Amino acid sequence: MWQIRYSQSVLPVAGLLNSLLDLLCPPLCLICGEVIENPPGKDAPICSACVPKIVTPDGQFCFRCGGRRFVVANNTANCTRCRTTEFRFKRVIALGEYENDLRLLTLRMKTDKTGILAISVAKILARYRRADLEGVQADYIVPVPMHRLRRGDRGVNSPDFLAEELGVRLKIPVARHLIRRIRPTDLQYTLSRKGRAENVSGAFALCPPPFWAKLGLRRFQSSIAGKNILLIDDILTTGSTCNEITKVLLSAGVGSVTVAVLARAEGNFRRERKR
Repeated sequence: MWQIRYSQSVLPVAGLLNSLLDLLCPPLCLICGEVIENPPGKDAPICSACVPKIVTPDGQFCFRCGGRRFVVANNTANCTRCRTTEFRFKRVIALGEYENDLRLLTLRMKTDKTGILAISVAKILARYRRADLEGVQADYIVPVPMHRLRRGDRGVNSPDFLAEELGVRLKIPVARHLIRRIRPTDLQYTLSRKGRAENVSGAFALCPPPFWAKLGLRRFQSSIAGKNILLIDDILTTGSTCNEITKVLLSAGVGSVTVAVLARAEGNFRRERKR
């Protein structure tokens, strides 16, 4: 059952109400749909049996880019991908691989206009990657923006829901309008690695309040100077989109950018490796 947030003054009553609701409508696992008898963590809507299906264990991915462990020498060394690709962001925190159940869950989330699914998955990310997320010491959480034309067509931008829920759980302010997408772009999954980078080149810009003049813009930039940003997206493949946004943020004086995603896709890298 979805948890209900209450003010501190009614928490005892809220606890009893939530217990009653769970008794009448037991929480169901997002993956297998079975009743969660013993939740692996508070508010994590997934049963213990399904955790390994979507959560990659620590040490099985590259610390730098979040890629598969098979190209990594150790937890801190750059993998083959990192040594051949210029990643401007500091590191990637990923829940798991973009395969099987996590892939289906992420795709369902993209079309869920209620945001309930994205909020639920954000709880899982916060639960199983809390140490990494808190280690960023982020000053702001920033969701990857969607162009207004794409938003009008799809009706939902799942990174917005992910960012808001992570902000609540990590107690970090969400700067939803810090970055904007200034032109529409083609769908990244239809393009090659080189095409993806070209597709998003120059597609993002800072989004200060429109009534600010040049003096206000300088003040705006000084307010984020040296800050640590946690950039949120649903899927990361080549890293082109997050790289371009990081470029804009760093040019504005931001101290560092760390990317957090639900799923890390190998994309062209894996296919090229198998040839």
